[in-house]
Amino acid sequence: MRHKRRAYLLLETTIATGLLIAGLAVIGAQVQQAESSVREMELQLRALMLAETKLAELDLGLVELDSVDPIQEEDFGPRYPDFGWRLITEETSIEQLYHLTFEVLFLRSDGYYEPDSFDHENARELHTVYALRTLPQELDLAVEFGLEEEEAVELGEKLDLLAIPGLSIDAFDPTVFPLLPFDEFLEVLPIIGSILGIDLTQMASQLPPDILDVLKDSGLLEPESEGGREGDGGGGDSTFGGES
Repeated sequence: MRHKRRAYLLLETTIATGLLIAGLAVIGAQVQQAESSVREMELQLRALMLAETKLAELDLGLVELDSVDPIQEEDFGPRYPDFGWRLITEETSIEQLYHLTFEVLFLRSDGYYEPDSFDHENARELHTVYALRTLPQELDLAVEFGLEEEEAVELGEKLDLLAIPGLSIDAFDPTVFPLLPFDEFLEVLPIIGSILGIDLTQMASQLPPDILDVLKDSGLLEPESEGGREGDGGGGDSTFGGES
């Protein structure tokens, strides 16, 4: 009888241990799957952010639409060494309108970043964006903004004095603007701000402190008066110096 009871207890213990091991294996697999899903979601979100950033650079003219080589491949630099991108540019039936396929690629690196070393062929495609874009066109500021003749003449004279290639009233290249050195940017800012109606009062709170200090030192942004912070309109407006 004792032998039967011992055998029964041993069998019961064995079955319980087996069930425990199986349960732990299932839980471990679920935890691992959840962790993998979180990692994949993080990669997808990072890829989405990088795609939006690069498309914004494309709209600013920082990434050129290359009609000669329709496929451009680069990486995202040392900050994101595991990510690369591929831009496929295709012409459409409409002149100067292009169909873009932008792919964000992922390939785990060995921790050392080397320029132009990203392996696009073996990388995994994380995110793809399809878009239509036109080539940046030069603007006639007088026509685009409906300036009066006197306003157009005055604006043309101001831009001519700056003598910056690509920035004239009848041939204003918007892709030049974001590439300007900061000192030239400070010269162009009040001129462009005057025709666009930009009010730094609304922008000042969003500017980094160092940029805000530079704008104040340059005279483009008038410092707030003591009563300006109370919201009573007592001279607290920030405007472009000399252009309001």
